[in-house]
Amino acid sequence: MRPMENTGTPWAHSARDRVLTTVRVGARQVAEVRDGAGTVVTSSPRPYLHPVRTLDGVTVSAHHPGDHDWHCGLGMAVPDVDGVNCWGGRTYVHGEGYVWRDDHGSVAVVGAEQRDDWLAQELVWCGPSGQVVLREDRFLRWGTVEGGWSLDWSSSFRAPGRRAVELGGPGSNGRVGAGYGGLFWRFAPCTDVRVRTADAVGEEAVHGSVAPWIEWAARFDGGRARVRIEALDHADPWFVRAAEYPAIGSALAWRSPVVVRPGVPLVRSFRATITDDATDPGGA
Repeated sequence: MRPMENTGTPWAHSARDRVLTTVRVGARQVAEVRDGAGTVVTSSPRPYLHPVRTLDGVTVSAHHPGDHDWHCGLGMAVPDVDGVNCWGGRTYVHGEGYVWRDDHGSVAVVGAEQRDDWLAQELVWCGPSGQVVLREDRFLRWGTVEGGWSLDWSSSFRAPGRRAVELGGPGSNGRVGAGYGGLFWRFAPCTDVRVRTADAVGEEAVHGSVAPWIEWAARFDGGRARVRIEALDHADPWFVRAAEYPAIGSALAWRSPVVVRPGVPLVRSFRATITDDATDPGGA
């Protein structure tokens, strides 16, 4: 039976998020870094950014949508950390499909340092019993760019002990085309969506492709906006959903797990550019 807390409804979970940091570019508040305390256990609580806004105030992120309660703004999530679900929802099991398991983990900030335009965090990824299964050093930096603002994100993952840690997900566990896990951005409801890379246009063409950047342009409540994410130090495939729900991400374990070895950090760095967009979606 599906546990009551899986519904994600307010009456099923009394805790609320705490805002750890307010991101400001000039005089404008463009994002909040939340601790994720308002997330139910079965949605794998973790820190994330929401609401993320353009300089003109258009909100381009969503959290806890009705179709996937575990989708939280812009954040880092991995469906399989040595058998711990740090993504949320059902766990994909090869030959069985998605099943509910008591394997949900959580991510918590245990140390932080901040200046006006950057934030450094130390995080622990924990299993259901509280055991630390992964450590992360996260660095965020923000500033202005022409027509908008930018956010640099770097995550350095470390094994917590002397044993290697495997990071995986449905893709590495046998579900073809569903290699989600890593940096993930759930967008606010939007229309007139155009997703592209330098070489491909549209969900089907971009999904699973490898390219230096991915761009999402759409009409949101309040106006059109454009989000571009660059991969700064890796060549992971891009994950795209447009018809089913609006989201993009970088697939850390598209077909096979990634191993974090003791003493050898695994680093993934990105640059997101968020701009207000008055151009026609069919334009260049």
